[in-house]
Amino acid sequence: MRVQLSTPNVRVFAGPGLAAAAAGAIAAGALVSIAWPRRAHAGTTEHTVGYTLHYFADSDRVRVYSNYGDYTLGLSEDARVYVQWNRQVVVVPAVDAPPGSAEAVDAITSASRPVSSRFGAFEDFVKTRNSVQAELTANRCRAGYYVSKETDYLAQQVSGNVDHDLLDGNLNLSAGSSYGWDAIEPLQDDDTQTDDALKTTLHGNLVATETLTRSTTLRVGGEVNFVRGLQHNPYRNVYAAGGPAAERHPDRRLRRDAYVKLHQYLNNRSSIKLDYKYYADDWGVASHTMGAKLSQYVTGKVIVGYGYRYYDQGAADFFRDEYEDADGIGGYRTGDYRLGEFAAHLFGTDLDWDLGRPLAGIEFDGVLHLTVRYERYFNSNNFSANIFESGFAFAF
Repeated sequence: MRVQLSTPNVRVFAGPGLAAAAAGAIAAGALVSIAWPRRAHAGTTEHTVGYTLHYFADSDRVRVYSNYGDYTLGLSEDARVYVQWNRQVVVVPAVDAPPGSAEAVDAITSASRPVSSRFGAFEDFVKTRNSVQAELTANRCRAGYYVSKETDYLAQQVSGNVDHDLLDGNLNLSAGSSYGWDAIEPLQDDDTQTDDALKTTLHGNLVATETLTRSTTLRVGGEVNFVRGLQHNPYRNVYAAGGPAAERHPDRRLRRDAYVKLHQYLNNRSSIKLDYKYYADDWGVASHTMGAKLSQYVTGKVIVGYGYRYYDQGAADFFRDEYEDADGIGGYRTGDYRLGEFAAHLFGTDLDWDLGRPLAGIEFDGVLHLTVRYERYFNSNNFSANIFESGFAFAF
């Protein structure tokens, strides 16, 4: 049984690095892809151990290191337990300008992390996040819990999902929901103008997956998220009426999207995946995402993939490059370019290698899989990033 890593959509305040990573996730759909369903063979109690290293570097020299470890325990043919742990380290480089200069003042004012003299604006900023995700699957039902902790942010989420087969197994209907609650405790500094706050997210989704032919699968789905609470960065200021003012977003947001995915197997031992997503929310943001991926068997144990994704977004109603009024637009101000109009591209390639049973000859039955991935992201705001990922999974 191979396990596909996934992570709940948790917003954190860890500086430009994670902001950039989040932008990449928005533009790419997700940095970790969602796999088509894979079912365990009947009667299996297989165990799987996996490790993945994810490295992110952007054009502003921000680095993000993520170490994922996962374990799956097969309880029976219809039940399993899955646990994933992640340790993420974000490194934001020091302000590279003379103290007191206009460049330094601008870098500190618009930063998305505490960078005043108290926290060392002219020293590298390092932030660590640890998270654990656990999931129990039994028959057609799944229940999960997620917790993430960092210096100023504690995120928790509970989730559930159920699916059912129709039309002799050719059609699968799935419904899921989750509820997340986040405790936000910004590090207090002269520039921090936000006290402790809460944020909650209620999520729901419906998905239909149909096998059209022996080589064609179609998936159609929709999602709704209702978010309440603090949704701006407590460390970031914007320019309004010629001076700095604290960023402020609405405390409610209704987010909706619908998508379609087509998976077609080709006769030359390859397959192609096509997908499209439309997104809209009540802040005025609307976007289109289109992607394609070709996977090809090179040998019986090596698969190479090539992918491309295009993202196009309109701006939020209250987004401006500059605010003439100190009150912004309706009392809201933002310095987050992800709420503005932009287009983005993501190119990627990956290799999946089944290394077989390296412990053959010993009374131990194990299979090792190696995965290596590289992605290049850039957008119309002159932002770019390189994303590297490598990992292995060991089934026994």
